[in-house]
Amino acid sequence: MVKEAEFRRYALDELFDHRLYSKLVEVERKGENLKLLEELTREEHSHYLFWRELGGDVSWGVKEDIKLALYLILARLFGKTFVIKYLEGHEVNTVKKYERVMEFIDENRRARLREIIEDERRHELELASMLDELIVKQLGSIALGVSDAIIELTGVLAGFAGYSGAPLQIAAAGLIVGVSAAMSMSAAAYAQAKHEKGKSPAATSAFTGIFYMLTVLVLITPLLIGLEVKSALFLSIVFALVFLAAFTFFSSVITGRRFISEYLENSSLIMSVALASYVFGHLVKGLVDHLP
Repeated sequence: MVKEAEFRRYALDELFDHRLYSKLVEVERKGENLKLLEELTREEHSHYLFWRELGGDVSWGVKEDIKLALYLILARLFGKTFVIKYLEGHEVNTVKKYERVMEFIDENRRARLREIIEDERRHELELASMLDELIVKQLGSIALGVSDAIIELTGVLAGFAGYSGAPLQIAAAGLIVGVSAAMSMSAAAYAQAKHEKGKSPAATSAFTGIFYMLTVLVLITPLLIGLEVKSALFLSIVFALVFLAAFTFFSSVITGRRFISEYLENSSLIMSVALASYVFGHLVKGLVDHLP
């Protein structure tokens, strides 16, 4: 049986979302974004009042303050769209819980609860998708920079590791290839964005190049700290997989795609490229060593 304590828990969850969106409203400057966030704020407050009517007043404590602060930090780092979609992406379970309540409330409240469930299922995610944020607009450019850099640099480093036993030489080769590829990708992204409506060529070029170079620096770091080649290569691949996981999670939240299947597919590709490149580098070394 559904108890008042459960209603209060639902009310606290809705109150948390309401206060988070209220804080986002305070720092928003774009007119259209402001209207969308205000609508989300009103909806969450309405949901909170409904559950408070059923369960009574809720207790807001230090735990909620800390959680709110963390979400606001995430919003600054990764954008409001990410935070809102992450929150609303958990609403499948929430809807199931709300549906269980139907049989315990009167008919008038059932009608209101159906409206709330519809908000949770569709409306709020649609509103979040309409937010205008640079990081979302440039998601394709970020994906291009990160995914290409991870695959290419992992292959380059693994190939040179199969050929050479000198970590600094391998790191230098990776840096040279990485910088050249970053400039090339950045220029190509600029040229392509000039023909795409609504895209800034300069921003697209910058996002592609910056994220490519950031990935390069992450991957070559293990080769610069004095580790033996195989250990450094292993750590570089671990970094690549962690970096890929972080980006794939971010993009899966924004786009609504499945994280696990996409990550497993991309990580398998990285491992295959690294293995093939290492073997090829080792074969080239054998051939060169046997040349007269």
